[in-house]
Amino acid sequence: MNLHCNSIVEFSTLFFLEMILGIDNLIFIALITSRLPEGLRNKARICGLSVALVMRFVMLFGASLLLSMDEQFITLSRVQISYKNMFFIAGGAFLVYKSAQEIYLEIFPKQNSKISASPKFLLAIGQIIGIDLMLSLDSVISAVGLTDNTLLIAIIFSIYAIVALFLSKEVSAIVHKHARVKTIALLFIGALGALLVAEGMGHNIPHSYLYTTLLFPIIMECMDCWKEKRSSQHHKP
Repeated sequence: MNLHCNSIVEFSTLFFLEMILGIDNLIFIALITSRLPEGLRNKARICGLSVALVMRFVMLFGASLLLSMDEQFITLSRVQISYKNMFFIAGGAFLVYKSAQEIYLEIFPKQNSKISASPKFLLAIGQIIGIDLMLSLDSVISAVGLTDNTLLIAIIFSIYAIVALFLSKEVSAIVHKHARVKTIALLFIGALGALLVAEGMGHNIPHSYLYTTLLFPIIMECMDCWKEKRSSQHHKP
């Protein structure tokens, strides 16, 4: 029963993070395909996301392979560091950097850079694949850091690909309406990165602390959204 509950918590957390952290990806997909003829847009989305999903599975397999290597790699200050530790340290540092960078851009946004006009069909597919791989690196590291259940992560990635296929047009409206949710996810990723670095250095910290830090801000955000909705209804004539 406890194992079943843990799987539900892991699935819910991974699903939330994948959906929120993939919003930028969905926006890029919508922008890229919007410059294609109407008849080619869905085809470009399907081809691009399908290839990108396969590449995600390759990245996931590589990350899982690294985590299975527990042999000692090097010893620093009496701390034995294996390939698995190196992956945790490097991946955790990347997550901290990535979250800090994204939060900085949320506070001090740059001028929107326009994607080259009228991309060809193959170029559009290549852009979708490249952007998905670039933006999914933190998702892969986060997922592997949260659970060692590779099948569960693969299911989440597959669900995301399906959702991305259908929601790439509408997602930008959700971002503008609930931008704080993305900030909460980025803060969680930063905390996860710090935890992975600590684990790589030999300090075991329960992941339940991370789940708690994620749960309370989400509850507060849901309450704020509910209050705003109630307030807007009361002010209607």
